[in-house]
Amino acid sequence: MKKTVTVISLVAVMFTASVVPAASTPDRDDPPAACAGLVTQLVDTLKKVIGSLTAIPPNPGNAAAPLGDILGVLTALQGAKCLPTPPVSAPAGLPVPAGASSDVAWQGPEECLPVVMSLFSNVFGLLGKVLPGAGLPDPTKLLSLVTDLLKTLTDALQKCGLPAPPGGLPTVPGLPGLPT
Repeated sequence: MKKTVTVISLVAVMFTASVVPAASTPDRDDPPAACAGLVTQLVDTLKKVIGSLTAIPPNPGNAAAPLGDILGVLTALQGAKCLPTPPVSAPAGLPVPAGASSDVAWQGPEECLPVVMSLFSNVFGLLGKVLPGAGLPDPTKLLSLVTDLLKTLTDALQKCGLPAPPGGLPTVPGLPGLPT
């Protein structure tokens, strides 16, 4: 009988401990308010990239600075906890701040991190093609890379729970005389 009372008490304590903190945690389904403005800034900057690559004649060199700006906006999205950052090791010898493990700010669903890393990869890949000294870029290949970037951005918005920008994402028009 004593064992039964002890087990029931232990189960009640474990149940209470697991339910009470869950009830007091903030809702994790909504990203921080700053995310909407940063997503809009990201899309507006991406429109500049698309504009320079679809101009007549295309000017890939003008896409380099906006692509660098996109990297800055992606980093700002990570800083605002809208997008997750990759896991890193703490440098040896540095103390872990008190309460660091309990700082659980919103960073999106678990499947968000791989698509965010792909987003960075797409931007770096495109930037590597338009930087001065990268050689004469193929406009069709550049538009294909931008299309891949837009697809990855769409996946990131969905998987990371970020708001869609006003007016949606831009599209890539085909260049005259080139296949779309």
